Amino acid sequence: MSADKIRRTRARLALCVSTLAIGTVLTASPADARTVTAPVAALTGAPGSAATLTSGPAPASLASAGETARTSVQGRWTTLWFGNRNTKKLQSPALRNKKKVLQIVVQCWNGGDGTRATAYFQRKYAGVWFSVGRSSTGYCVGGKMYHRLRNVPSGTYRATVKLSPKSHTVSMWVQNYG
Repeated sequence: MSADKIRRTRARLALCVSTLAIGTVLTASPADARTVTAPVAALTGAPGSAATLTSGPAPASLASAGETARTSVQGRWTTLWFGNRNTKKLQSPALRNKKKVLQIVVQCWNGGDGTRATAYFQRKYAGVWFSVGRSSTGYCVGGKMYHRLRNVPSGTYRATVKLSPKSHTVSMWVQNYG
């Protein structure tokens, strides 16, 4: 190896080690304060001893920036449409999906007559509505029921909830995750 190539390799290694050491310091909690030693001088060939970094509580600005970055990466449910009515069939308008997960949240009450709710999605393709995936069915007992589609391509969708055999009060949320 040439001397120039050795110098560049040492510089790259020094950068990797110092980046690793700084990352360890920033992610360390105050409870496990410890000393991280990075032999930067040995890798770069510079005279002197190893560099020492002491971890402790991160400055407030760095901690808040890290928390913001972690929370912005996480997805969340957003409601595209909400409707409630006393009916046998509740249908959302045409909705544009831009995320990968769609779900219908249904809540209905039946008064003890055994009414069931069936939820399903439809997708508009070439001007015609087609059913997508399976449907979910459950009794209307006042709790929430969930019908979810995963890996959904972007497009125009609508959600439908049908009650049988009688009409009752039903609430429906159409939500997107991401």
